[in-house]
Amino acid sequence: MFLSVKSCKKEDLILMAKEIGENVPPTAKICDVKEIILNSDEYKGDPDFVKGILENAVTDRKLQEEKEFELEKLNKEKELEKMNKKREQEFELEKIN
Repeated sequence: MFLSVKSCKKEDLILMAKEIGENVPPTAKICDVKEIILNSDEYKGDPDFVKGILENAVTDRKLQEEKEFELEKLNKEKELEKMNKKREQEFELEKIN
């Protein structure tokens, strides 16, 4: 199941475990979280449903990462634009003096 969902991270597995009602200790490693999921009643009853939860978690995380990346990119572009404008103004002031 875990191999079929590519780019799955520990945070995705923890979210999925919580979604199916399992408790994950804060010190749990990835293999521990996988074991919790695989031994859960929810997984044993409907593994495709649990796989769907994981796929959604991965998709949601990727979309959030893309949004954050785009926002950071826009902020950097605005900052660069401000710096260029400031340099331009300073250059114009030097020309006048």
